[in-house]
Amino acid sequence: MRKRRTNDARLALQLAMMLWAHEHQPVSVSEVAEHFGIDPDDAYSELYPLQGIEVEVNEEFHNLGVVVDDDGEIFFDINPLFGRPRKLERSEALGLLAAANAALGLPGTNVAALKTGVRKLEHALGVGSTVAIDIQDPEFLKIIEHATRNRECIQIEYYARWTDEISTRTVEPYETINVSGDWYLRAHCRVRDDHRTFRIDRIEGVELTGETHSRSDPGNEAFTGGETAPLVTIEMPNSSRWMVEPLQALVTDDGDTLIVEMPVSSTIFLERLLLRLGPDARVVSQGPFSNVASLAAQRLLSRYETS
Repeated sequence: MRKRRTNDARLALQLAMMLWAHEHQPVSVSEVAEHFGIDPDDAYSELYPLQGIEVEVNEEFHNLGVVVDDDGEIFFDINPLFGRPRKLERSEALGLLAAANAALGLPGTNVAALKTGVRKLEHALGVGSTVAIDIQDPEFLKIIEHATRNRECIQIEYYARWTDEISTRTVEPYETINVSGDWYLRAHCRVRDDHRTFRIDRIEGVELTGETHSRSDPGNEAFTGGETAPLVTIEMPNSSRWMVEPLQALVTDDGDTLIVEMPVSSTIFLERLLLRLGPDARVVSQGPFSNVASLAAQRLLSRYETS
């Protein structure tokens, strides 16, 4: 039976189980459950959603690499970028240190790699010493705040993470806002002719135009927190609902068929999900993932034929 936990407790448990499984692989869900003193079904319900988690590594998003197969075995397909040195802001490093210490406090957790990482983070941050933590504002925050107060249009050079491109846009600023330590600009973008939210640390150039605007802040626009991952829409049998219930997805029941919409920033997890769903599932949205299933099947067939 799955135990009800707070979000913080759940995150700490998931992190601890994942690290222990990685250190002791090959390992099964039942072995993880026994080590942490929880029910196997409970352990599975916490580990299964980790397959869909995307993490940011040096300004790029990649699948976490956790795989839980149908037999309950756990293995890891870590992206090569995970081997590169991390570039963390102090605020990010402190948050990571807090989460790691929380995980170490869980019963049954004795992960040497995690303890080593905590010691390295503490040393780098100067925890317990007189080292001061100085979190600097984004380079163009002051000039953007000035333009916002004076309702002055600005031209920005903006780096879009999902397209990996820099575009030039003229925007009419509404407000700057800080969310969880990151600064954002809410504005009307003339290129898109719509409300947009920009992460200020991804703005690589700002020019005051001298032109003022009189556009009213829509106010009811949802704050998106910046760019969102591309969405994929999957049509699948209702009988396979259990496979997507733990994931962050919008599910529409259409009788015998489900329409599932979820954010995806890499093909690794999506390929595995589609292959497990079988031939009755298909991607119905247009975009970078429209041919994922067929390409994955072709690669598998090629490996089979050459083996």
